[in-house]
Amino acid sequence: MKSNLITTLLTWVLAAGLVLSVFFSVKYFFQTKESRMFQVETTRYQNVRSFLQSVQPLVGDMLEYSKKDHGVDAILDAAGIHQTKAASTATTNKPVAK
Repeated sequence: MKSNLITTLLTWVLAAGLVLSVFFSVKYFFQTKESRMFQVETTRYQNVRSFLQSVQPLVGDMLEYSKKDHGVDAILDAAGIHQTKAASTATTNKPVAK
């Protein structure tokens, strides 16, 4: 009788351990999956930001060059980065002294 009780008890402990092991494994899988998804998205945003930061000086140079040669205006208009005359005069106006 006594050995049968111990065997049953150990079987239940083993089953409970197995169930907990499966539960924690599934939980770990989904947490790491979410973490990997955020990591990929963060890397994508960092790449886009790096690209935009590397292109920004080029855009500034093109805007300066468009003041001398209006042949690049078509390219700037197509890219949607051409400065309008109102925007360029608004930035160069000096504040009025009191």
